Amino acid sequence: MIGTEDVRALVDLGFIALSAGLNRHARKIFEGVEAARPEGEAGPLGLALADMAEGDLDAAVARLRALPPSDAALTYLGLARARQGDRDEAARALRRVAAGDVDGPFAALAAAAIEEFRL
Repeated sequence: MIGTEDVRALVDLGFIALSAGLNRHARKIFEGVEAARPEGEAGPLGLALADMAEGDLDAAVARLRALPPSDAALTYLGLARARQGDRDEAARALRRVAAGDVDGPFAALAAAAIEEFRL
């Protein structure tokens, strides 16, 4: 069994890979995270971000809709739907997050996306 700290390190590595454009590597890392913690959201979130980075918004939306509605899942769902042109669903998701924990990192990201997409 892989330990919690190891999973966190893998998640961090996956996000670093995404930020460097190493989507194929990030996908493999997040597949491993998902296998190690199937009940967690980090694996599916990372895979959805890899989908988005590769331009597969339909796959990203499907993954994000399958998750419980956390701030992270709703923020990324809002971003994906905005990129797909569904302004209504994007606005609902992003406004829900922005109105929540206003000091949280996802509230700031949601608020910025609302501004950027003029939702």
